[in-house]
Amino acid sequence: MERRTRWQRLLDPLRTDPVPVPTARDAAHAAAANVVPTCPRGHRLPPEYLDRQTIVVGLVGLTGASKSTYLTVLIDLLHEGSLAPLGVSVEMDEESAARFDDLRYRLLVQRQQLPLTLPLLGEGSSPEPFVLVLRGTGRNGAERAVNLVFFDASGEQLYRSEDMGLYGRFLYAATSLLVVLSPGVFPRLRSVADPGENSMGLARHTQMVVNLANVLRAARNLPPDAHVDDVATAVVLSKADKLRGVPDFPAETLRDPDLRAMPLAHWFADVRDNSSRLVDFLEVSGGSNLLTAVLHRLPRPTVHAVSATGADARDGGYPRIAPVGVLDPLLVLLARSGFLSPEGLDPEEYGAGLRGEWSR
Repeated sequence: MERRTRWQRLLDPLRTDPVPVPTARDAAHAAAANVVPTCPRGHRLPPEYLDRQTIVVGLVGLTGASKSTYLTVLIDLLHEGSLAPLGVSVEMDEESAARFDDLRYRLLVQRQQLPLTLPLLGEGSSPEPFVLVLRGTGRNGAERAVNLVFFDASGEQLYRSEDMGLYGRFLYAATSLLVVLSPGVFPRLRSVADPGENSMGLARHTQMVVNLANVLRAARNLPPDAHVDDVATAVVLSKADKLRGVPDFPAETLRDPDLRAMPLAHWFADVRDNSSRLVDFLEVSGGSNLLTAVLHRLPRPTVHAVSATGADARDGGYPRIAPVGVLDPLLVLLARSGFLSPEGLDPEEYGAGLRGEWSR
């Protein structure tokens, strides 16, 4: 936030009579009227930014989990109108759009692999967040709009004590989490691991999840085992195209139903079923400890099979870009936040608070 002018400088040019001495209350009102929102780099955001609900989505995962690739494809799908069947439009602030265009060109036009997000070390910092606005019409006919803020950072700092403070500042404001896990870290799925994934192991991932859960609660002054009401979690099983040939993998969980043909409530019913099936699959793949941490420590989790590219990279590039399942996790988080109706996702919660206001 930044002040545009001081109270005295604002009023003096408008007066011809003697200027009364401003009271403390006058000064407070003038200061509040001259505060404008800015992004972390000092760029001014639209004045109405503060008038909208803000959904802050944090991408959490270890280096190489495909977080940046997933986020780039997701934002591109949003720009291409993937939410149009729900009557929702998407726009992005100028500074975010300039940074996104570079990532989009490299991945979706040149089909190059994106560089790994560097862990936070010493004076390092996370990449700046992407700021979008979603607009649509609620059931009562009134227009609704929310700010959607994505930040992407390496998850290594969640088990390195020297980096916890740098990462925690983002999590204080997070209302939604996208926890990205690569299938190759599960013992039975090591045959699909990318180079270097075997060395990470499940222990680091489990510690990452446990520390993430602790930071969420500490930021809200809650006990370690307390329920977190204002946060939802979508667990992304990335690079799931590699699993199509794995025995017992529920291949139908990696899909893209047509929102124009399927009501959102039916979509969410499928999400619930698919999430349960993926949990069973990952448990028999050797992920019991990690899944226990995810399901019992993170708030309101669902599990999703996703492939941001649809194919493995070869020699630093992709033969094609054919994303599958990318939209599912975000739709769940938008429903949990009250922007979309969660009907079919949590029937027992439908109608509570903002939930249920939106319909297809």
